Amino acid sequence: MKISEFFKEILKAPLANIRWSWGAVRRNSGQVFLRVWADQIDETSRPARVSILRVDWKKRNPGHPERERHVAALRNGAKGYGVVCTVVDKDASRRKIASFDDKYLLTFGRVLERNGHMSAEITGRIAVADVTMGFAESNSILPDIKAVLASAIDTTTKEILAQARIGQGRFRNDVLSLWGLRCCVTGTQVLDAIRASHIKPWKHSTNAERLDPNNGLPLIATLDALFDAGLVSFDDDGSLITSNRISADEQKVLGLSKLRLRKDPNDQVKSYLAYHRNSVFADRDVLAARSSRSSRIHRVGRRV
Repeated sequence: MKISEFFKEILKAPLANIRWSWGAVRRNSGQVFLRVWADQIDETSRPARVSILRVDWKKRNPGHPERERHVAALRNGAKGYGVVCTVVDKDASRRKIASFDDKYLLTFGRVLERNGHMSAEITGRIAVADVTMGFAESNSILPDIKAVLASAIDTTTKEILAQARIGQGRFRNDVLSLWGLRCCVTGTQVLDAIRASHIKPWKHSTNAERLDPNNGLPLIATLDALFDAGLVSFDDDGSLITSNRISADEQKVLGLSKLRLRKDPNDQVKSYLAYHRNSVFADRDVLAARSSRSSRIHRVGRRV
C-alpha cells in the first residue's frame, strides 16, 4: 500500500496532494497525522522527540506552509500522531520513502521549539487499529475546539480546555492520577491503550466540569467507545450496566460480563455517573429493571 492510500483509506485523513503533502488532518476529529523520519527521532532526549519542522527545509515547497499549519494545530491542542518513514538516502537533497510503519504510530505530546526547529515529544506508540477505532467519535470535537479558541478567556485556559476536549493534557493526567495511572476497569497500565474522556458530556458541562478529574474515567478504547455511545454505564457501586442493544453474543465477544470499576467511586464521580445513566445511557428499560430489582431486595431485607 502506498502511503497516500494509507492516509486516505486507513487513517481517513486524505493528503491534500499526494506529491507534496507531509501530513493531513482528519476533518471530523481534528486529529493531525504527520509523516516523520525514523532517522530524525532523538531517543537520547527525555522524553524522546522527533523533528516535525526545520528552518532548513525548503520553504518554496508547498508542503512547508501546510506543515506549519499542522504544527500550529498541534500547539493549539489537536491530538497528533507520527507515521514513521524510513528514507532511501538520508543525504539526498530530496528525500524518498523506502518504507513506512503501517502497524504503529507515534503519539505526540508538547511541541518544542529551538532555534527555529520544531520537535514533538514522543509520549508513546499506539497501534493503528486502536487509533482508527476512535473514528466513530462525535463529529463535534473540531467545532468545540474552535469555540474554545474563539472564547473570551485567557490563552492558558484556552489551551488547557482544548487539551481536555481531546482527553489530553492536565485533564488526562489528573484523571489517570485519580485512578492509579491505569484503566479504571481492566487495570491495564498501558497508557497508550487508555482514553480519558468525560462522564458528563462536554457540551453539557461548564468549563469547571470540563477540567474536573472527577468528571473523567480512564478506560481502554473499546470500553470508552461504548461508554461515550451510551451503550454501557456504571452504577453507584461501580458495577457495569450494559444496554440490551448489545446482544448476548456480542457482550461475550467484548468481554463485558461481570466488569466493574476497580474501586468505589467517590461522591463527585457518583454524581457525574448519575448524569450519564440518566442522560447518556441508551436503555431506559435496563435501568428500570435494575431499579425494580433493587426495590425488591430492599423490601425483602426489611421483612427479614
